[in-house]
Amino acid sequence: MRTLRWTGAVVLLVISSLLVVASVTARFARSELLNTDRYVETVAPLASDPDVQRAITTRVTDAVMNSADLPALIQQIAQATGIKGAEQAATLAAPAITNWIKGQVQRIVGELVTSPQFATLWTEINRSAHTQIDKLLTGEDGTIVSTQNADVVINLGPVVTAAKDNLVNRGWGFLSKVPDVSIPYTVATIDNLPEIQRYVKLLDKAGTWLPILALVVLGLGVWCAPNHRRGLLVGLLISAVLLLLTLGAYAVFRNKYAEKLSAKGFNTDVALTVWDQLLRYLVIALATTTVAAALAAIWVYLAGPGRGATLFRRGVNTAIDPVGRAIGPRPGVRTFIRRWQPWIAVVLAAGAMWWLLANPTVATALLIVAVVALLTAVITLLRRLPA
Repeated sequence: MRTLRWTGAVVLLVISSLLVVASVTARFARSELLNTDRYVETVAPLASDPDVQRAITTRVTDAVMNSADLPALIQQIAQATGIKGAEQAATLAAPAITNWIKGQVQRIVGELVTSPQFATLWTEINRSAHTQIDKLLTGEDGTIVSTQNADVVINLGPVVTAAKDNLVNRGWGFLSKVPDVSIPYTVATIDNLPEIQRYVKLLDKAGTWLPILALVVLGLGVWCAPNHRRGLLVGLLISAVLLLLTLGAYAVFRNKYAEKLSAKGFNTDVALTVWDQLLRYLVIALATTTVAAALAAIWVYLAGPGRGATLFRRGVNTAIDPVGRAIGPRPGVRTFIRRWQPWIAVVLAAGAMWWLLANPTVATALLIVAVVALLTAVITLLRRLPA
C-alpha cells in the first residue's frame, strides 16, 4: 500500500512539475507576446543595439539607392547639358558618382538610425506591429507584421520615409522622388510557426488556470504521499530539475536556430540579438522559478528531522526565545498557532507559489523569500511563547 501511494504521488508530482513549466510559459506568452506595452518595452532596447542599427542602415540605404535609380538620373542630366560626349563621360563616371552618393546616403541614414528620432520611430513601428499580433498568431497577415513561410517579417517602410525626408532636408532634393516603399525585414525564422501559433492561443486561454491547476495537482501529490513533507520535497526537486532541463533545451534550440540562419545567409548576430531580447523575460522567468523551487526544497528540508535541519532550527530558537520571554505568556495565541501551524504552512506555501507563478521575476522571488522567512520567524516565535 505504501509503495502504491508513493507511485501515485510521484506521478502527480511529475504532472504538477510539467504544469509549472507550462504556467511560466503561459504567463510569459500573455504578459510579453500578447501585451502591447510589455512587448514594446521589451523590443525598445533593440533600437540602440549596434548590430541591429548597422543592419537597418544597410537595408534602408539599399532601398533608397535602388529607388533613386542614380545611373538613369545621371544619364538624364548628361543629356540635358547638350554637350557632345557628355553621355559617354557620364557612363564612365556613373559608378564612382553612385558609390560616392551611396556613401553619403549611408552616413546620413546611419546618423538617423543612431538618433533619438529612430528610437521613437522604432517604438511606433513595433507598437503598430503588435496591434496585429493576434493576426500573426492565427496565421493571418497584417500591414506591418506578416508571416512568410517560416519567417516573421516587419515592414521598415516608415524608416525609409523618415530617411528620405532627412536627406531632402540636407539638400539632397533629387531623392524626394524616391517613393514610399515597403521593406520586409525578417526578425525571426520559426520552422514550426503554425504549431506555435496554436500553442500560444491555447496558452493565452490557459494562462489564468494553469497556475491554479499546478498548485492543486501538487497538493494532491503531497496528500497522496505517505510522508507529506517528503512528498513536497520530491515535488519541488522534480520541478527544479524539469525547469533546468527546459533551460538546457532552450540553449540547444537557440544554437540550432543560429546554425539554420547561418546556412540561409542571414546575419546571425542580428537575428540572435532580436531572439534573445524577445525571449529574455521567458529565460529570466524559468531561471527564477528554478531558483525558487530549489530554495523551497531547502526550506522544506530544514523543516524535517535531518541533523543539519535540527541544528539550524535549534540556532533559530536560541535567537528568538529571549524575544518570546520578553513578550510573556499568551496562552490563546500559543494554542492557536500550535493547533493550526501545518495548515498555516500550507497556506503560506500555496500563496508563495501562486505569487511567483503570477509574476515570475527575480525581484518577486527575493521578496517572497524575505516575506516567508519573516512570517515563519513570527509563527515560530508565537509557537514558542511561554506557557
